[in-house]
Amino acid sequence: MRRLARLLPLLALVAAAGCSEYHYYDISVNFNLTESNGGFSVVGNEVGSLQVCIMTVSGADSGSIRMGPFAQGLPVPSNGQFGIVEFSTFADSGNLVFTMSCYDDTTTTPDCKTGEGTKTVAASTASTITDSLTVNKVAAGCQ
Repeated sequence: MRRLARLLPLLALVAAAGCSEYHYYDISVNFNLTESNGGFSVVGNEVGSLQVCIMTVSGADSGSIRMGPFAQGLPVPSNGQFGIVEFSTFADSGNLVFTMSCYDDTTTTPDCKTGEGTKTVAASTASTITDSLTVNKVAAGCQ
C-alpha cells in the first residue's frame, strides 16, 4: 500500500504533462470611420447598413463565426467599436490569422462584401492574449 501511495503522485504528474490548456484570444474589432483613409462614411452610415460579419481564423488553428443578419444593420456605436470577439484554442505556437469580412446584404457573396480586416497574432502559451483588428471599407457592396 505504501508503494502505491508513492506511485500516485508520479502518475498524476505524468498524466498532467500530457494535458493541453486553452489559450484565449480577445480580438477587439473596430471599424475605420476615416473615409479619406480607406474607411466607411459616417455621414452615409455605411457601417449601419452592414448586415453580416464573419470572423474566420486560419493558421495554427481554424474556425469561424457568423454574426448577423441584423435586420436594422450592425449595432455599432458612432465611435466604430464593434466589440471583442473571443477565440479559444490549444495552439501555442505558429500564427493565428483573424479575418473579419462584412457584407451589406444577408447573402455573403463576394459582390456584397464591403469591409474587411486582417490581423496576424503569434500563438502563445499565455492564457489570454489581447489584440485589435480594424475593418476597412474594401468595396461599395451590393446595395
